Amino acid sequence: MKRDELFLAMNGVDDRLIVGCASYSSKNKIVKFKGVNRGMVAAACLCMVLILSGTAYAAWKYLSARDVANKIGDTKLAEAFDKQGDWAGGETQSCGGYDIAMIGLISGKELSDHLVTFDGQVVSDNTYAVVGISKTDGSAMPDASSDSYGEDDFLVSPYIQGYNPSRYNIFTLNAGGYLAVVEDGIQYRVMEVENIEAFADREIYLGVSDGTFYNSDAYIYDTDTGKISRNGNYDGVNALFVLPMDPSKADKDAAEAIIEKVDNPVAEDIQETPTDIEVEAFMSKLTVDNIDDYATPVESTRKTVKPDKDGYINYEYVMPNGDSGSYFWNMKDLFPDGKIGMSENFSYSSSEDGMKDLVIETYTLNQDGTVTCVIYVPKNQ
Repeated sequence: MKRDELFLAMNGVDDRLIVGCASYSSKNKIVKFKGVNRGMVAAACLCMVLILSGTAYAAWKYLSARDVANKIGDTKLAEAFDKQGDWAGGETQSCGGYDIAMIGLISGKELSDHLVTFDGQVVSDNTYAVVGISKTDGSAMPDASSDSYGEDDFLVSPYIQGYNPSRYNIFTLNAGGYLAVVEDGIQYRVMEVENIEAFADREIYLGVSDGTFYNSDAYIYDTDTGKISRNGNYDGVNALFVLPMDPSKADKDAAEAIIEKVDNPVAEDIQETPTDIEVEAFMSKLTVDNIDDYATPVESTRKTVKPDKDGYINYEYVMPNGDSGSYFWNMKDLFPDGKIGMSENFSYSSSEDGMKDLVIETYTLNQDGTVTCVIYVPKNQ
């Protein structure tokens, strides 16, 4: 997705705050890799967030999917939900102090007034799901005007049987994103991804969990059956709904095309600027042996993670200035020879500010098989 496509142009909706949310969180970040195949990068896909202020808490009642679509200013989507109706299941799950309601589900072409452009093409065939998030104790969810908004964040994402949810989720499926509105103390989210009916011959899930990124502690992925389930020992939010997809809508070719785009993303044709060249020149001289001479570790980002059953690690960090990131890597790619110590493959990201906000992600394999990840920043910056 090109830089000028980072924000949705949505007109006619008042009191809104639009925020860019991705696997990294900073302005116009471009992620690049030193010694790492770009095909590994599945997490750096854009997620758009739209937050609207609602009224004060008044009643404990979920809006219909049509009404939620109207609240976010999407007339065409509201009409589509009106024709199809709300989700027949009407299921509500309680976990971590919240009640999560599955309200609406619809798939098809040209269903929204606000279609997303991805890789230069309009993504017009999409799946939309509507959920309601409310507090079990009856207190109101904060709206966008509240100072406490965002203290408790959630990830609403689809997952597909047979595909590791750490890798295949809202961040990697084309047009992945959501719109949100708080009304009468209840937060509603309209999630959008490329049409996932192509996978209807297997179980398709919608998960609502706490945090900004996928949490492998919240769910259990059975590598034998490919099925995904809630982790009963998890204390936080980990709602999981099995979506009622019509098996006749399954399309093997379309499904394989979606997976191919996740596994082998096409590199963007972005014209290099002088700051890009400066950053790349700096990175080209860094090695495992000399990185400490040129850069300083940010100790608050140091985290030791354990690979999952499939040999993947998921690392999340928050910088002192509030910028954050999340990456998903295969151990074989990071440590092809299984050598203990810092990997020669490390990623880096920067914006148009170049060296001023360059962050370098490093990975060190420990004797016990865990990986210690830490962010470095250039010295004297």
